Amino acid sequence: MTEEAPPDAGHASAATERLLGEAIDLVIRRQNAPDNPVTLQTIRLWRARSAEHDRIWQVVWETHGLSGAALDPRAAGPRIGRRTLMIGGAIGVAGIAGQWGAPWLRLRMLADHQTAKAELREIEMDDGTRITLGPASAIAFPAATDRREVQLLQGMGWFDVASAPDRPFMLRVGKTASAWTTSASFEASLDASLLNVIVARDGLDFRGAASEPEQRVEAGHWLRVSSADGAQETGVRDAALAGTWQQGLLLAEAEPLESVVARIARWLPSSVVVADDRIAQVRISGIFDLANPESALEAAIRPTGARLRRIPGLLTVISGA
Repeated sequence: MTEEAPPDAGHASAATERLLGEAIDLVIRRQNAPDNPVTLQTIRLWRARSAEHDRIWQVVWETHGLSGAALDPRAAGPRIGRRTLMIGGAIGVAGIAGQWGAPWLRLRMLADHQTAKAELREIEMDDGTRITLGPASAIAFPAATDRREVQLLQGMGWFDVASAPDRPFMLRVGKTASAWTTSASFEASLDASLLNVIVARDGLDFRGAASEPEQRVEAGHWLRVSSADGAQETGVRDAALAGTWQQGLLLAEAEPLESVVARIARWLPSSVVVADDRIAQVRISGIFDLANPESALEAAIRPTGARLRRIPGLLTVISGA
């Protein structure tokens, strides 16, 4: 018997994007007329409308200043437009307002909690549900505070759901996938193009898209879903081995290399790119020590015969020998 999923309350991103666009317009007005009293008063009133208005203003203004003195409102220079707000390529305004081309800014705007590389964060919800947010990860809560709901925006998390038979807990992942339970412990991660779910206690129901049937994932089982084509795999794993990354161990079981690499990379300071599509899809299994992520990465690629090329602190490229 499956648990009924709560109705979809929608996402807050549309409202956030609207406020973002308004803030950008105000920044442009200030840049083009820094001493105009009407503009300054308009900005003060806009920021005072709510804490969210003020937060978004601060994020946009800080981003606006990333290019240095050239963007100082007091600096002389040509008037700017919406497409040239962020000079020097720090960020394209068209990308923010349209496609949100800078992922880090989009995450900062949407996330309620966000971690850095190699950082774990403990979060407790009002209902007693405990979350361990993995490195380079982000989650958001819905605007409706009475809902037991979390959206995994990026990365990985461990969810120890407090029992509440009449209030299902829902985890949303990406644009379409969702999982819900009244009481379970499980991990979920977005790694390259794969969603991985492993259940340690009780069970949860999962649906990849609204048009797909729901399925049950019991304790001691895992589910892997491709965001590219929706293909699914399932398997069995000792429930005690779920979430071992919290203790510094990463388990992989016949998993594409690119997915394992994406997870290990959350503990590395540099970006990691798998440059060979053939190598990216090679299946590997193993236990990797996250206390030494560089060695873990080397161990992960060893069965594939691939090579690592490093630009220290910036980039690691995995390619064919």
